Amino acid sequence: MRELDGAGIRDSRLRRLYDYWRERHVGDRPPGRAELDPLDFPYAVGFVTLIDVAHDPLRFRFRLVASPVTEHLGYELTGRSVDEVPEPAMRAYLDESYRRLVAERRPLYESGERVLDHRIWRHESMLLPCCGPDGAINMIISARVTETPQSLAGHRAG
Repeated sequence: MRELDGAGIRDSRLRRLYDYWRERHVGDRPPGRAELDPLDFPYAVGFVTLIDVAHDPLRFRFRLVASPVTEHLGYELTGRSVDEVPEPAMRAYLDESYRRLVAERRPLYESGERVLDHRIWRHESMLLPCCGPDGAINMIISARVTETPQSLAGHRAG
């Protein structure tokens, strides 16, 4: 994932969500849960995943996983931690991305194709940090627009 500046977002729903998140900043601080209302972004609810961030030690727990993500993964992660993701490459990818977001305190973006655990994922996605009253990142909004992942076994070179 790379830093997101907003200019390269292709999907209009992702762009609207990013703009909404930017508008809710408090000075230079990313918005917190108090500044965000899911009723304000019904266009994005179907592809938004919420991840709680705990510190000391740094850990990530899925508060809510978007239905298409659950469908594509083939297993439910709501209420579980990143440590419980059964696929090693997916677990490492998520953990690394979330840790980077917390450290850098900036949104991250990815578009294109990624191979994880023998599946090809074609997607456009972004991670948006949210802060608590103390300024610490306490929640991540993950928004992903994806095609159904394809198994490498079924993939033919073109």
